[in-house]
Amino acid sequence: MVKRWMTCAMRVKWAAALVLTAGLGAAVACTPSAPNPATPDPDVVLHPVDAPLRPPLTEAALRQAEAEMQQRIQADLDLLGLGKIGSVGSPISPDLLAYRQTWAETDPDIAPFLGTWEKEWDMLPHYFMTVFPSEVPGRVCLVRYSKQETVTVPFEVYDTPLEFSVAQVVEGQLLASNTQSARSLLRQAPVMDYESEFLATVEPTGNMQVYAAQRPPAIAPTWPAALMEQFRAAGCQE
Repeated sequence: MVKRWMTCAMRVKWAAALVLTAGLGAAVACTPSAPNPATPDPDVVLHPVDAPLRPPLTEAALRQAEAEMQQRIQADLDLLGLGKIGSVGSPISPDLLAYRQTWAETDPDIAPFLGTWEKEWDMLPHYFMTVFPSEVPGRVCLVRYSKQETVTVPFEVYDTPLEFSVAQVVEGQLLASNTQSARSLLRQAPVMDYESEFLATVEPTGNMQVYAAQRPPAIAPTWPAALMEQFRAAGCQE
């Protein structure tokens, strides 16, 4: 925007100079130039469909992740029991179970991972991940973002850019270019008077995110066109 304004201003200045020096009038049209299609969209991060995938978790790394997941869930349940947080997860959605059952008939490897997953109990940051099926066997599509609190303004919250990637489910492990998970990192746990389902992911930094299942995956109408173009190109489906 600044560059376009400066360009227009320079043309006006140039035309004014002609009027002063030559005594001639000049009509100047300040029409904004077309946006550069190669300019990145600040609201979305797109990982190429053919980006190298994270390697499978080793047996030792998987056991360590399973133990950490159990500790994280139990710690939240303890806080819930003490009344220090209001909820943990959500009741398992019958609609999500039915959705997965339908997909299990054609692609049973990916079915358990499908759904909208959220971690918005306890304090910020909160994390959100939607796992979509794909027309490509064994492939799923991930759309992730988080809610963060700004460093400078207390209690001011912002959403991070949407992040799109694809993953392959290989021998029970979900492997994307930006995260890893596994069937053994999917588990159900009793929460007060309901059962909740949890999924843990291992990030490239080594940190773990734990989510709870919410509902079937769905495209949000506010998603940028660039994301939807990548979504369709990868064969992703609702």
